[in-house]
Amino acid sequence: MTCSVANCANEARSKGLCYMHYMRQRRGKPLNYDSRKKPFWDKVKVGAPSECWPWVGFRKSNGHGLTTHKGIPIHASRKAWILTHGRIRNGLQVNHRCDNHVCCNPDHMYLGTGADNMIDYWAKTPADERAPRGRRTVLDAKQLEELWEMRRREKSLHECAEHFGVHISTVCRYITIVRKQKLMRMRGRVVHSHNP
Repeated sequence: MTCSVANCANEARSKGLCYMHYMRQRRGKPLNYDSRKKPFWDKVKVGAPSECWPWVGFRKSNGHGLTTHKGIPIHASRKAWILTHGRIRNGLQVNHRCDNHVCCNPDHMYLGTGADNMIDYWAKTPADERAPRGRRTVLDAKQLEELWEMRRREKSLHECAEHFGVHISTVCRYITIVRKQKLMRMRGRVVHSHNP
């Protein structure tokens, strides 16, 4: 049985109330008062219901807003969901319909798995922006050749990554891809040279 207070999905423990609402009632506070909501929503630029509501507080390097809930760091969109809809079941995450990492508009969110999020993301990515293996391409064919030449001139991975403005792991991935392609072309020539 859930708490009898509207929009509370917590389990009822005493007198039809969850622990939090029961303690509020004992202290004489209104049941629908939540001191945690005001500071959070002060850091959200709330607009029209159809618009994105960007988080204007701290952002992580990947673009997601970061806040805390019960002393634990979480994404701002996750806290927006918790404050408006209640707890999030284990194994689920808050996904954005608008693909805007900083959006805190609950109407733009839905609960789903990581797989749901990837399916939704790739369904929106045009085919010409994807590499043959499904990832977005970061370096084009001309840049790949330039990368290959830089490595042949013994430039370090760090120098290559800095030159293209990407992470070292991206450089490693592309070197591996180019190496495989060149190897396949060489093997193709060898195979054809033996066949009359």
